[in-house]
Amino acid sequence: MMRRIFAAAGMAMMLAAPVSAIAAGSSTSMDVTIGDVKRYVDRGDYDRAIDKAEEYLNSNPRSADAYNYIGYSNRQMGKYPQAQAAYDRALKIDPNHVGAHEYYGELHVKLKNFDAAEKHLADLTRICGSCSEQRQLSEAIAKGRMGS
Repeated sequence: MMRRIFAAAGMAMMLAAPVSAIAAGSSTSMDVTIGDVKRYVDRGDYDRAIDKAEEYLNSNPRSADAYNYIGYSNRQMGKYPQAQAAYDRALKIDPNHVGAHEYYGELHVKLKNFDAAEKHLADLTRICGSCSEQRQLSEAIAKGRMGS
Protein backbone atom coordinates (compact mmCIF):
# COMPACT_ATOMS: atom_id res chain seq x y z
CA MET A 1 0.00 0.00 0.00
CA MET A 2 2.76 2.47 0.95
CA ARG A 3 4.65 1.59 -2.23
CA ARG A 4 1.63 2.54 -4.31
CA ILE A 5 1.30 5.85 -2.46
CA PHE A 6 4.97 6.68 -3.03
CA ALA A 7 4.77 5.58 -6.66
CA ALA A 8 1.71 7.77 -7.23
CA ALA A 9 3.40 10.73 -5.53
CA GLY A 10 6.51 10.23 -7.65
CA MET A 11 4.44 10.04 -10.83
CA ALA A 12 2.59 13.23 -9.89
CA MET A 13 5.89 15.04 -9.33
CA MET A 14 7.21 13.87 -12.69
CA LEU A 15 4.05 15.04 -14.45
CA ALA A 16 4.30 18.44 -12.78
CA ALA A 17 7.92 19.01 -13.86
CA PRO A 18 8.70 20.34 -17.31
CA VAL A 19 9.63 17.63 -19.80
CA SER A 20 12.92 19.37 -20.64
CA ALA A 21 13.94 19.35 -16.97
CA ILE A 22 13.23 15.63 -16.71
CA ALA A 23 15.09 14.87 -19.92
CA ALA A 24 18.09 16.92 -18.86
CA GLY A 25 18.01 15.56 -15.34
CA SER A 26 18.07 19.10 -13.97
CA SER A 27 15.99 21.11 -11.59
CA THR A 28 13.21 23.41 -12.71
CA SER A 29 13.64 27.17 -13.08
CA MET A 30 11.67 27.61 -9.87
CA ASP A 31 14.77 26.39 -8.04
CA VAL A 32 16.87 29.31 -9.35
CA THR A 33 17.03 32.35 -7.09
CA ILE A 34 18.27 35.84 -7.78
CA GLY A 35 21.00 35.02 -5.26
CA ASP A 36 22.18 32.23 -7.57
CA VAL A 37 22.43 34.74 -10.40
CA LYS A 38 24.38 37.18 -8.24
CA ARG A 39 26.85 34.46 -7.20
CA TYR A 40 27.75 33.83 -10.84
CA VAL A 41 28.07 37.56 -11.46
CA ASP A 42 30.32 37.93 -8.40
CA ARG A 43 32.52 35.08 -9.69
CA GLY A 44 32.81 36.72 -13.09
CA ASP A 45 31.09 33.77 -14.77
CA TYR A 46 28.94 36.06 -16.90
CA ASP A 47 27.70 33.52 -19.44
CA ARG A 48 26.42 31.32 -16.62
CA ALA A 49 24.96 34.36 -14.83
CA ILE A 50 22.96 35.21 -17.95
CA ASP A 51 21.78 31.62 -18.28
CA LYS A 52 20.65 31.55 -14.66
CA ALA A 53 19.00 34.97 -14.94
CA GLU A 54 17.05 33.77 -17.97
CA GLU A 55 15.98 30.66 -16.04
CA TYR A 56 14.92 32.89 -13.16
CA LEU A 57 12.91 35.06 -15.55
CA ASN A 58 10.90 31.99 -16.63
CA SER A 59 9.10 32.12 -13.30
CA ASN A 60 9.73 35.82 -12.47
CA PRO A 61 9.26 37.64 -15.79
CA ARG A 62 9.06 41.09 -14.17
CA SER A 63 12.32 40.90 -12.26
CA ALA A 64 14.21 44.16 -12.78
CA ASP A 65 17.08 42.61 -10.80
CA ALA A 66 17.44 39.74 -13.28
CA TYR A 67 17.48 42.11 -16.24
CA ASN A 68 19.98 44.31 -14.42
CA TYR A 69 22.31 41.32 -13.92
CA ILE A 70 21.91 40.38 -17.58
CA GLY A 71 22.84 43.93 -18.52
CA TYR A 72 25.82 43.98 -16.17
CA SER A 73 27.08 40.61 -17.43
CA ASN A 74 26.76 41.62 -21.06
CA ARG A 75 28.51 44.93 -20.38
CA GLN A 76 31.39 43.14 -18.68
CA MET A 77 31.74 40.92 -21.78
CA GLY A 78 31.70 43.91 -24.13
CA LYS A 79 28.25 43.11 -25.52
CA TYR A 80 26.97 46.66 -25.28
CA PRO A 81 23.77 46.45 -27.36
CA GLN A 82 22.61 43.45 -25.31
CA ALA A 83 23.51 45.28 -22.09
CA GLN A 84 21.57 48.34 -23.18
CA ALA A 85 18.49 46.26 -24.03
CA ALA A 86 18.60 44.55 -20.63
CA TYR A 87 19.00 47.85 -18.74
CA ASP A 88 16.12 49.33 -20.73
CA ARG A 89 13.97 46.36 -19.74
CA ALA A 90 14.96 46.64 -16.06
CA LEU A 91 14.12 50.34 -16.00
CA LYS A 92 10.83 49.78 -17.80
CA ILE A 93 9.85 47.38 -15.03
CA ASP A 94 11.24 49.56 -12.23
CA PRO A 95 12.07 53.14 -13.26
CA ASN A 96 13.70 53.71 -9.85
CA HIS A 97 16.02 50.68 -9.95
CA VAL A 98 19.20 52.06 -8.40
CA GLY A 99 21.54 49.38 -9.74
CA ALA A 100 20.24 49.63 -13.30
CA HIS A 101 20.70 53.41 -13.30
CA GLU A 102 24.26 53.08 -12.02
CA TYR A 103 25.29 50.35 -14.44
CA TYR A 104 23.51 51.92 -17.40
CA GLY A 105 25.30 55.17 -16.61
CA GLU A 106 28.61 53.30 -16.51
CA LEU A 107 27.82 51.80 -19.91
CA HIS A 108 27.28 55.32 -21.27
CA VAL A 109 30.62 56.42 -19.78
CA LYS A 110 32.31 53.50 -21.51
CA LEU A 111 30.70 54.61 -24.78
CA LYS A 112 31.71 58.26 -24.12
CA ASN A 113 28.04 59.28 -24.04
CA PHE A 114 28.39 61.57 -21.04
CA ASP A 115 25.05 63.36 -21.45
CA ALA A 116 23.19 60.06 -21.05
CA ALA A 117 25.43 59.07 -18.12
CA GLU A 118 24.63 62.41 -16.45
CA LYS A 119 20.90 61.71 -16.88
CA HIS A 120 21.29 58.46 -14.94
CA LEU A 121 23.33 60.30 -12.32
CA ALA A 122 20.52 62.86 -11.95
CA ASP A 123 18.01 60.02 -11.63
CA LEU A 124 20.13 58.40 -8.92
CA THR A 125 20.43 61.70 -7.06
CA ARG A 126 16.63 62.05 -7.17
CA ILE A 127 16.04 58.44 -6.11
CA CYS A 128 18.64 57.89 -3.41
CA GLY A 129 20.52 61.14 -2.82
CA SER A 130 24.19 60.48 -2.24
CA CYS A 131 23.99 56.70 -2.07
CA SER A 132 26.96 54.52 -2.96
CA GLU A 133 25.63 53.89 -6.49
CA GLN A 134 25.27 57.63 -7.09
CA ARG A 135 28.81 58.29 -5.82
CA GLN A 136 30.26 55.45 -7.92
CA LEU A 137 28.60 56.71 -11.09
CA SER A 138 29.70 60.26 -10.34
CA GLU A 139 33.31 59.06 -9.99
CA ALA A 140 33.06 57.00 -13.17
CA ILE A 141 31.81 60.04 -15.10
CA ALA A 142 34.60 62.23 -13.72
CA LYS A 143 37.26 59.64 -14.61
CA GLY A 144 35.72 59.07 -18.03
CA ARG A 145 35.72 62.78 -18.82
CA MET A 146 39.38 63.07 -17.77
CA GLY A 147 40.32 60.18 -20.02
CA SER A 148 38.56 61.50 -23.13
